[in-house]
Amino acid sequence: MANGGSFRFLFRLLPLLLVLLGSTGVGANLPMDDSLPLRMPSIGDHQLRVLSSTLLELTLITTKAPDPATVTQWNFVNAAGHLTLPATSEFGVKVNGQSVPVQAVGFKRRVLYAPLKQRDLRIGNQLYLRLSNPVPTGAAVQVFNPSAALWDTNTIFTVQADALRYSPVIHVNQIGYLPTMPKKAMVGFYLGSMGEMNLSGFSTFQLVDAQSGSVVFSGNLTSRLDTGYTYTPTPYQRVLQADFGSFVTPGEYKLVVPGLGASFPFFIDESVAANFARTYQLGIYHQRCGTDNSFPYTRFIHADCHINPVEIPTMDSPEAGFVNDVLNNESMGALNNPLHTAPRMTNIDASLYPFINQGYIDASGGHHDAGDYSKYTINVAALIHYLVFAVDAFPGVKDLDNLGIPESGDGISDLLQEAKWEADFLAKLQDADGGFYFIVYPRTREYENDVLPDHGDLQLVLPKNTSGTAAAVAALAEIGSSPTFKAAYPDAASNYLAQALAGWNFLQTAIATYGRDGSYQMITQYGDEFMHNDELAWAAAALYAATGDPVYDNDLRTNTPNPNDPNLRRWGWWSMFEGYGCAYRTYAFAARTGRLQPAQLNSNYLAKCEAEIKFAASNAVLYSQHMAYGSSFSDENKPILTARLVFLR
Repeated sequence: MANGGSFRFLFRLLPLLLVLLGSTGVGANLPMDDSLPLRMPSIGDHQLRVLSSTLLELTLITTKAPDPATVTQWNFVNAAGHLTLPATSEFGVKVNGQSVPVQAVGFKRRVLYAPLKQRDLRIGNQLYLRLSNPVPTGAAVQVFNPSAALWDTNTIFTVQADALRYSPVIHVNQIGYLPTMPKKAMVGFYLGSMGEMNLSGFSTFQLVDAQSGSVVFSGNLTSRLDTGYTYTPTPYQRVLQADFGSFVTPGEYKLVVPGLGASFPFFIDESVAANFARTYQLGIYHQRCGTDNSFPYTRFIHADCHINPVEIPTMDSPEAGFVNDVLNNESMGALNNPLHTAPRMTNIDASLYPFINQGYIDASGGHHDAGDYSKYTINVAALIHYLVFAVDAFPGVKDLDNLGIPESGDGISDLLQEAKWEADFLAKLQDADGGFYFIVYPRTREYENDVLPDHGDLQLVLPKNTSGTAAAVAALAEIGSSPTFKAAYPDAASNYLAQALAGWNFLQTAIATYGRDGSYQMITQYGDEFMHNDELAWAAAALYAATGDPVYDNDLRTNTPNPNDPNLRRWGWWSMFEGYGCAYRTYAFAARTGRLQPAQLNSNYLAKCEAEIKFAASNAVLYSQHMAYGSSFSDENKPILTARLVFLR
């Protein structure tokens, strides 16, 4: 890792973060500054940008009282969604003191900020002015409202048309770029009622040194049209691409399109990967439960959270009504599945697998699934899988011990430490019969959405089912059989594997008693896409990789004979989905990660798993190539209108 690049990156962010901390809420009426991009704009803040020599953007931050109140400023859209724009005569534009006529007006409005607990709605409004005469580079530009109907005299829209001004039209990867990897940027912008910005007059780009402004690389812009949308107007049809993959010199740069301006500065440096890994690791650290978040690991500190005993509910519990309502409501999806032949879990006693343990358990630890602090067993298992797989399969990951968490520097991979934090929690969710509780939940409501973690609710568990248990079996078998984990924590690895085997026995008893379909009871949508079949496949693959016992191999290949079956892809095209993806990945890498010898794997089945992994990867590449902005949004989703102009701001 190039430490110099890392520290430059962090120190550049520091003043911006401090500004963000100090932002205020109401009525600031300040000019916004692109040199402080992380500052939260306040109501009344405003800005003028020169998007091109003939196109200006005016931004005003407004708000709205609760319904039925309407927007009080720049309210150009009525309740029916019809747009009525101000006349061009409402705008005066001066360039170096000389008046320039406005030819056309456009408008765009987006919610900028809307916190849940306390109303603080901030709306970003943009007016677009197309000018009859171009603005020269370096010119002073001012926009005023002669009638004073659109803004008061304290709101002043002025800017200098600097050649290296920041341009929101230019989209670079703010994470940065690795020197020898592909490097692309996109040029495009959405102008609201004016549609996509016309970029037909722009054909070249430059890389400039971020400090000196000197040009270090030049290239031609190429068209990057989106494909696959079937409605009109077809989006993303005026996007351009800048490819500077051949430029490999480390440094800090801006991408410039002459006439449009420049991007935010970004790094080309080997440290980019380390910065990304550290940021991702700290994001997971911030989700830790059962402990505090503290300095110096983060400035977002809180005390120990969710450390109280967790209740195992019964029909006589004070919370039984709430729990039963949750179970009844969440399991409604089972009514639409003809394969769901088990009794629907409408209440605690409707579970096929009664609680064996009673009273309270220690279920502290793990990671919050989201900002509501619940912990879903299937998602817990998936996190363990991804972390352990990365440690075992990717070169160098097992040596990452400097990512800035409390365990850093102890000689053990930080990713493995985070996986253990999760696995230690998962191990606490096993009932005495081997099954695993489905979720750790608040006792009296579904989401803890209005408290900080250390003021979180008392919690309880929801009943067991076979999908959650199978996922837990798979995850504990994988971490328990990881060569890297076993070397660091041999006792924990042995215990995890023993628990996985006990969980497998629970599953086999359930299937023998109720049948493969009849043993599955839906609790929520988590793990329900293929009932429990994908999690059972994953559990069999993980236990075979962990033990080499052909019983698990036979189970996997008997019940999931063809990993390339389109019916095992969500919607018939999304491959490697949930438990099936984990199963194929586990089997394909069982020898590569040192769990099994190559001869222990069925060569035909291995080839199918590898083919499915490659199929998923090739689809991701294909979808990215078909997206103007490089996202991997699928071609299959485009005709059904599940995505619109979301990347053009």
